[in-house]
Amino acid sequence: MTDHQWLMTSQALNTLRKLRKRIQAEFDINLRFSDFDFETQLAELKHRSKDAESLSLIGQLEALKGSPFLTGEEPPERLYRGQKVLQEQGKKDIYEMIYGEELALHDGRGTPTPPQRMYRGQPIIR
Repeated sequence: MTDHQWLMTSQALNTLRKLRKRIQAEFDINLRFSDFDFETQLAELKHRSKDAESLSLIGQLEALKGSPFLTGEEPPERLYRGQKVLQEQGKKDIYEMIYGEELALHDGRGTPTPPQRMYRGQPIIR
């Protein structure tokens, strides 16, 4: 059983009413707020829906809840000593993911801009 306190705001209820109508029209599914698998249904519909407005409404609900809706089939989160493990995406170097553009300047891949000469806070024109 999950905590449904985030549903008790007027913004969440208005968003849910709009979303319920759109899902009824798109999938012919009746969403009931009192169902135990309500959040699981929203997670599955998030991946199946083609309607941009429905996807944005689900995104708003996830923001109000503070976490994404999960189906229960997601792989468990990778932790190391209680901290999330940064996962590489594609062929990108892990250091590029961490340091971004700064690494390119320090690694010799980029072209650093020469420092501008200053005198009493004003740039010197050569």
